[in-house]
Amino acid sequence: MRTSFLPVFLFSVFLAACDSQSIEEGSTSTSCENNSHCYYPNNAEVWLSNPDVSPELPFAINLKLPKGAKNLSAKLEGVTMYMGFIPLQFKQKGQVWVADTMVGACSEPVMTWKMMLTYTTGDNQPQTLLYYFDSLQTR
Repeated sequence: MRTSFLPVFLFSVFLAACDSQSIEEGSTSTSCENNSHCYYPNNAEVWLSNPDVSPELPFAINLKLPKGAKNLSAKLEGVTMYMGFIPLQFKQKGQVWVADTMVGACSEPVMTWKMMLTYTTGDNQPQTLLYYFDSLQTR
């Protein structure tokens, strides 16, 4: 009886770990579709310069953050397959923050990526946003 429990337990853990939309502790999430313009409850927005992302081709990630946001730190991580992380450097252009980036090629036809963005608000409260998008192999 004990041996049948272990595979079921491991399978359950695997399924939970592969849920790309799970909310990480202390983060602000939204229920938007991958690659779409997302609106967050804290008046933040995230969108891609082009919703059709291909590996090894440049694109931009755009942000609108609440007034007084500072100390931005962001990185991209593979969800479908872990490929390390890609640091992002956002530059403010008027009301919009922009990061030019690209993602690597993966052995999967569709690769899901997660952007984790942290910043502080005017009252020095830390905020974390999660944004998911897919890249499609075109070769």
